[in-house]
Amino acid sequence: MWCPSAVTMAVLGLGFLAGMALGGRAAAGGKGRGDGHGKSNDAHPRYLRMSIARWTMNLHSPEAEAIFQQIATDGVAVFRAQPGFVRYRLMRADSWTTIAVAEWESEQLGQAGAERYRAWMRSAGIMDRFTLETHAGDIVAASWPS
Repeated sequence: MWCPSAVTMAVLGLGFLAGMALGGRAAAGGKGRGDGHGKSNDAHPRYLRMSIARWTMNLHSPEAEAIFQQIATDGVAVFRAQPGFVRYRLMRADSWTTIAVAEWESEQLGQAGAERYRAWMRSAGIMDRFTLETHAGDIVAASWPS
């Protein structure tokens, strides 16, 4: 029986996350979900930031689970407080790697919001637990409705 590798699963998971971050549209052709703040997410192309974090701890440990819970509550609240924030997803790719995708209305707002989020991670003591590789740019294709 074929068993996908962690890298294969990470790539598949990233594709899923990117699809969720880009359009919020169901595979069966559902409507875009919006950003949770009453605004439509399908008006125009947006700015996307994708970060790969390589952690110094096993991400299946109780300590990592506590950090993920802190990110899901306090960290997401930091994102939501930023102008231009659209959505955020965090995926555990394997026992040592996470992939995060954050969508913003513009590059300027995305850079400012990402720096505020990183400042929060530094103050919470999370930022020193991993090394980070970030890629960012304009979304050039998405599953937005026409």
